Amino acid sequence: MKSILKFIYKLLLIVVLVGLITGAIDYFQLKSNNFPLFAQRNYEAPKKKETFRGLFYKATRIISISPSESLPLSKNVKFYLLIFDIPLKIDAVPINKDFTIKTKKDENSTTSKLYYYNGATKVYAYGLKEINVKDKGQTKSLDKALDKDISVIDKITNYLFVSKVMPSFTQYVDMEETNFSDNGLSIIRCQKQDNTDIYIGPRTMEFQEDFCTTKDDIPKEQSPDEMQEQINQTVEGQDLSPTE
Repeated sequence: MKSILKFIYKLLLIVVLVGLITGAIDYFQLKSNNFPLFAQRNYEAPKKKETFRGLFYKATRIISISPSESLPLSKNVKFYLLIFDIPLKIDAVPINKDFTIKTKKDENSTTSKLYYYNGATKVYAYGLKEINVKDKGQTKSLDKALDKDISVIDKITNYLFVSKVMPSFTQYVDMEETNFSDNGLSIIRCQKQDNTDIYIGPRTMEFQEDFCTTKDDIPKEQSPDEMQEQINQTVEGQDLSPTE
């Protein structure tokens, strides 16, 4: 009988230790803007509430955009150990004030337009007519910055938060609290085997049907014969005889 009680005691002690250790690990995961490792996720769509439930602990958050968004985008992130509410402050990503984005919206545009192409990477502007990068006090258009260093896109997304992860694309958005961009910013990066296009738009930009699809919109250089043919087509039917 005593041996059975000892076994039960040791088993309970192991369970408690496992619960405390996994709870501590997941607590610091949350503080570091990472999802818990040992908790089961459950999303309640009507309430837009997601719960991470572990052994003796749970964490909750209110979804702002989608369940795949990063923790800093969510609201009311809380951590509970048994019945106790443990204070939790989500660490914000530090913003480099020397590097910001300024955009001008195109109120008349509801489609994406090819903004930049270097022979390998295609960048589209959606609902924007101007995109400028301010880096260390110097302001230049994004296309000029990309000509100098294509990795500028990676630098920008490093200051954004992941709002949606899908098989064919990942979307990043600018938190309004960070003031990284003046009008809010969203970037969609296609991640298909045959398509790695990039779309830049306002924070409200949503994935469109024509995103991440093959488009025949690359400017083509014209040969002298093609230029002459275009001239011939332009003047065809026109009366080019001298007028009195």
